[in-house]
Amino acid sequence: MLLGDGRFYGFSVDAGLGCFVAADAPGAMEGILRESVKDTFAGLSGGSAAQVADPASGATLAGFPSGWGDGSYPTWIGRTAGGAIACFVADFLVLRDAEPAPAAAVQ
Repeated sequence: MLLGDGRFYGFSVDAGLGCFVAADAPGAMEGILRESVKDTFAGLSGGSAAQVADPASGATLAGFPSGWGDGSYPTWIGRTAGGAIACFVADFLVLRDAEPAPAAAVQ
């Protein structure tokens, strides 16, 4: 589905932190998250990030502070040639008035 100008797919943030995690991971990670979430994510700021992993299932949650705090942030999902999810990119909208850098030759 194509989106109009100024529209995006993204995620909402409440409390200034966001995370990426597989849809089936929270159930497998429930005990670990209950024990470690405050210690792991409480001190995040600026460009920092943290992750929590469940060794039994291999599930991983990556948490990070959001750009301007609470709000909605555009997210792009990168896929492999075969269509599998390869990465996520979140735009925290902190460069709204930034000017593009001039093109430079790469050597």
